[in-house]
Amino acid sequence: MRGTLPVVLACHFLAAFTVLGVPLYLPRLLVSFGIAERSLWAGVLFSLPSVMTAISAAWWGRFADRYGRRLSLQRALFGLTCAFLLAGVSPSLPWLILALALQGIAGGTLAAANGYLSLHLRGEQLAKALNWTQSSARLALLSAPPLIGGVLMWRPDIGQRLWLGLAMLSLCGLLLSLRLPADPAIEPTHRAMQNNGIKSTFHYLWAMQFLFNFAMVVTFPYFLPYAAHWLPTEVLIGMFYSWPHLIYLLLLPLWHRLAGRSLYFVPGMVLIALAAWWHSQLVEASSLLAARTLFGCGMLLAYSGANQMLSDTIRHHSAGKQFGQIDAAGKWAGVAAGIGAGWLVAHVSLQAPFLASAAAASGAVLLFVISPLRGSGYVRITRRS
Repeated sequence: MRGTLPVVLACHFLAAFTVLGVPLYLPRLLVSFGIAERSLWAGVLFSLPSVMTAISAAWWGRFADRYGRRLSLQRALFGLTCAFLLAGVSPSLPWLILALALQGIAGGTLAAANGYLSLHLRGEQLAKALNWTQSSARLALLSAPPLIGGVLMWRPDIGQRLWLGLAMLSLCGLLLSLRLPADPAIEPTHRAMQNNGIKSTFHYLWAMQFLFNFAMVVTFPYFLPYAAHWLPTEVLIGMFYSWPHLIYLLLLPLWHRLAGRSLYFVPGMVLIALAAWWHSQLVEASSLLAARTLFGCGMLLAYSGANQMLSDTIRHHSAGKQFGQIDAAGKWAGVAAGIGAGWLVAHVSLQAPFLASAAAASGAVLLFVISPLRGSGYVRITRRS
């Protein structure tokens, strides 16, 4: 598996780069379709892929369990390539809407990659691999916006042709996935015993993932006008926004080396709640940097804990479906966070989304305390795989 993990991470990074790089510049890209940058269409089309992924994720998970998880990963990369090619040649807005819907329906690369990894890894090793797939997503989130922004500055007339170039990245991921070994056989032994009590536990895990992702995303849409009160340039605002993700990338290798098994979901969510509340009370830029640092540390702990619980809860024979459901939880949380942030900023203040983030993180902690995960075998620091 030592040589397989880097290939899976590369495939996921190439897909994440395309998906995470475009949304920030979508309003500008829509100008070539005659849509104003501040049009409602920008918000609608921003959410469309996430909604379609949330709707289709569980179905694709069952597809992976039945027909193969390597095939499912290749299916996601192929679908993303087709969607971006269609967006790049769309002659009108309805065609672009179809392309973005296809991006969501045929996407789900993270769930597909995690499902494939679950065939080869167990326990702590799988949890660490899930942390690394999150790391590739953080790296894409850090690199894609500035690089795509540079392309738009260099070629301001590129318009929708940008989608054509990005389609080549997911196509490279598809070609790279051909190097992955075929799915090993799954032994159907003890399935009834494995499923006993898992369903209710997984429901708690789904809800916690929803609250976790909501707490992460709800502060994103209006971070630029929020931070403009203290920071003079968009470059600095972008750096401050990216800082927690950079902390995750920098500390993850050291965290794996020092901590081994990382079951720290509760302290991670507590730190996120405190950091989000701190954001709502700030009076100077230096405090903003400290709050962003605390948020990044909470992100590292919470992702490590969530991935360990997921690794201990996932059933081998239905991992594709379960990873798809977890991916859907994140997508629905993103949609709810975008709508919620818009309402809070319009009716309360720019600080209100951070209070919503703190409330969601606190809710995740409370849900953990009352769930079977608190006292069952899923929370164990020293368990060996």
